[in-house]
Amino acid sequence: MTLFNLSKTGLILSILSIIAGAVVRATGSGNGCGSSWPSCNGQVIPSLNSASEQIEFSHRSISGLLLIVTLVIFIKSFHPSVPNIQKKVIKYLTFFVLFEALIGAVIVLYEWVGMNSSLPRVAAVPLHLVNTFGLLAMYTVIFKLTRNPEIDINNLIDRNFKIITLLFILTGATGSIAALADVLFPSESFIAGLVEDFDSTSELLTRLRILHPIASTILSVELFRESRRLKKSFELITFQIDTLVIVGVTLGVLNVLININIFLSVVHLLVADLLWITYIYISMEKNSKKILKNK
Repeated sequence: MTLFNLSKTGLILSILSIIAGAVVRATGSGNGCGSSWPSCNGQVIPSLNSASEQIEFSHRSISGLLLIVTLVIFIKSFHPSVPNIQKKVIKYLTFFVLFEALIGAVIVLYEWVGMNSSLPRVAAVPLHLVNTFGLLAMYTVIFKLTRNPEIDINNLIDRNFKIITLLFILTGATGSIAALADVLFPSESFIAGLVEDFDSTSELLTRLRILHPIASTILSVELFRESRRLKKSFELITFQIDTLVIVGVTLGVLNVLININIFLSVVHLLVADLLWITYIYISMEKNSKKILKNK
């Protein structure tokens, strides 16, 4: 397979792995394979008798395929025909994927799963999710570079890109904390949950949930502004960004109002990942559009 096909496969597997991980967390199936890793309950191919085991093993299988694809990409990057910029991106990509596997292994081995509400788990969950943003970013960049080798990404990371990236990280981290709080300390209703968010006697995780809508609101506003800038200054088509922002916000609000639904939570995360990928993909064309405009 070519690097382009491998990067496309890896990007798809990355999204599937993140979504599968969200299902594991939302259903409390993290202990489905026990505390053994990389085996599942001590077996390479488990019996899959329980739903939690099936869910957790599915997540591990997808993540395992992602790791294999990434290592193949890393090996192929040593070929002389691969441009230096692609080699550099692939090194970062390999780091994020390996670190993702390491975090997952630690979480399982130390049993920071299921209904565990310890401080290490609270710290590991947002770290896990933030790392996936790095993973998705590198896969998006290498996919774009192998598809359009002429793309120059020297101007990709400007001031606006840094601000948007920071807001994505904050939104993702707070979102993972809110999701964990919803699993560990579910509210009886939307009103009850709202009261608990501001109750000093509530669990810390519950009181931290309010940070996610604040961060996501700021991110949404900035993305709308960035979309206008990319369209005006670089003549880029950015309606995909606007659409995904609206869909993501709508799903988030609806999910809170109906007091958290697993399906909506997973779709909400999927839209957030697609928004991050789309923003990077479109932003990578800034330099080429600017050059064409100057000509």
